[in-house]
Amino acid sequence: MNRTLLSRIFGGAIFAGSFDPRWALFSANSFIAAMLAIYLAFRLGLQRPYWAMLTVYLTAQPFAGAVRSRAVYRLLGTLLGSSAAVAFVPLLVNQPFLMTAAITSWAAFCLYVSLQDRTPSSYAFLLAGYTATTVAFSSVAAPHLVFDVALARVEEIVLGICCATAVHTLLFPSDVTGALIRSIDAAVHATCAWTTEAFLNHSPTKANAARWRLASDVTQFEVLSTHLRYDTGAAKPPIRAIRALQDKLALVLPTLTAIEDRLDALGERRTPELDQLLSKLGEWVRTPPLSQHSADDLMRLCAEFKVAPSATQSEWDTLLVSSLIAKSSAMIETLAAILELNAVIHGSTVVPQLVLVTASASKVHRAKRTLHRDQRLAALSVAAFFAAVLGCAAVWIATAWPEGGIAAQIAAIAAALYSSLDDPAPTLMSYTVWTMASLPIAAIYLFVIFPAIDGFPMLAASLAPPFLIIGYLQANPRHIVKALALGLGLIGALDLQNRFLADFVSFANVDAASLIGLMVAFLAVRVFRSVTAKHAAKRLIRHGWVDLANLARARRPMNRERWAAVMLDRLGLVAPRLALSGSDVETEAGRSLAALQMGLDLLDLKSSVTNANDQRSERLECLLTKLAQAFRWFAAGNNELRPVERQALRATIDSELRECCKSGAAIQLTRLVSLVGLRRALFPDAPAPSSDGVV
Repeated sequence: MNRTLLSRIFGGAIFAGSFDPRWALFSANSFIAAMLAIYLAFRLGLQRPYWAMLTVYLTAQPFAGAVRSRAVYRLLGTLLGSSAAVAFVPLLVNQPFLMTAAITSWAAFCLYVSLQDRTPSSYAFLLAGYTATTVAFSSVAAPHLVFDVALARVEEIVLGICCATAVHTLLFPSDVTGALIRSIDAAVHATCAWTTEAFLNHSPTKANAARWRLASDVTQFEVLSTHLRYDTGAAKPPIRAIRALQDKLALVLPTLTAIEDRLDALGERRTPELDQLLSKLGEWVRTPPLSQHSADDLMRLCAEFKVAPSATQSEWDTLLVSSLIAKSSAMIETLAAILELNAVIHGSTVVPQLVLVTASASKVHRAKRTLHRDQRLAALSVAAFFAAVLGCAAVWIATAWPEGGIAAQIAAIAAALYSSLDDPAPTLMSYTVWTMASLPIAAIYLFVIFPAIDGFPMLAASLAPPFLIIGYLQANPRHIVKALALGLGLIGALDLQNRFLADFVSFANVDAASLIGLMVAFLAVRVFRSVTAKHAAKRLIRHGWVDLANLARARRPMNRERWAAVMLDRLGLVAPRLALSGSDVETEAGRSLAALQMGLDLLDLKSSVTNANDQRSERLECLLTKLAQAFRWFAAGNNELRPVERQALRATIDSELRECCKSGAAIQLTRLVSLVGLRRALFPDAPAPSSDGVV
């Protein structure tokens, strides 16, 4: 009976048919760190010992390196937020509305900045925001003690992060390095498998769902690599090599998709010589060490391949073959760099080609990768934050509500904590429900269990059952919200102090204020910030088309790696949202991938003009203008161009193709391949150009 009840309550997280020892170890470590923190806080006579215990559970992460990095960011955020509160409160203490507005504005600014950085380092600014509201609103009754409150906050946070870091680092730590290397190996293996299948079968592969995962995995490598410098592993892979590998992996999907498109367009009209070359490429990709050819040999074979029309091929087919060979050569070069970079990540030092590959782009690999940012959603999150905090504060000030400051503090934390989600409202409601569920447990401890025990050992023993369960839940990503709500709600309601004092009136008032703060945050988020998965996916797709239109009109070409990084990041974001909304993932995500491909083709087209020291012709300017107009049309939510515009754009591309075919220069080949790619991406079902269009 008990097992069935717990399974229903916790969704099978505890009794799911299998026991995960890693989650149990994580839970035990968190509990040991929490008890160590609360014990030291008692011994040191700190004002709010429960802050240290809260910090332990907020800092706990599955990997030791992640715990240490989160500890650093939490410390920085706490120092920054406490300093802001100390600066604002004494200046504005006689103007409560102005002080509230100033503190809320600071916190909103920090929230906005944190939402522009999707790496773990954003946690520092998130903390800087709601730490300021916590310290400031806790000091309103005694503003002359704001420095003492800020100092106490810093002391207890430092104690909590030190205990969490020490325990998770010393007791059976899980290192980030191993998890990152395993993820990279899986991505490299999948990439080679897809490419092998395309080259050897001469047809598109069917692993689209796995490809969308690769798009998100490349971004996940960025997140995990952020923790590397704090990791416990003895041998850490160089971050520069990981960044370079990400850049190369970002090129895999568009290049492989272009290869498959050309193969699909050619169908059975391939020559035996072409099939033989593709087979050689496939054999090398399948087993590079056992292949008779090196990557350089294969790239040379591609460069020397003679593209001549056969009896079964049209002149358009020869252009498709030229594009296929160029993309295949680029794919081999990319895969060779990926394999060498992966060897470096595994500890190899003998990679002469890698030095040549990465030397010219060293500046790129030192910097952070460019990830998607949505300023409008960040602004809406700030609006919801303002509404929640100022709403609670207005009632607090107008009614002199004793616990109003607590409601405002909780509203600030709740409105900020899950603001990076598309729709934080359901998560906030779940958090509120599970916080309410923690209150009866806290009441039992405060008014039944604690009066019957004495001493710290009995306190720790009595707290073990619920917190070991909560820690086990926290280790499971599916249940982390309910675990945090239960844990933080229970810790806050218990308000552990050196001397036990149970006051039911205070308990009820404080917890009622906390729940009101949560509900106000929920309502503000529901009004200002809720976005469905379908709407979020549409926004991501629209951002891609807008950027593509800007790229077409830009005078200075963008860096290829930067373009591929941000577009692939969007692709990794849009695919799961399309799946959640019930949309056609293959079609919509495929359009995003097509936008990524066209961006790379545009960059190649522009670079071919720059490298040839040519001035843009009127014809090319006309093409770029029409492309920009087409991309803006797609950004407006249209899936197809109007017939007149469609015909005009295709004719302009065909005209540019005709001019490129008149020159045999290598730089013209680059331009030709780019134009073929644009035509195939925009008009995949269009008939081949007329014979006078490509001669």
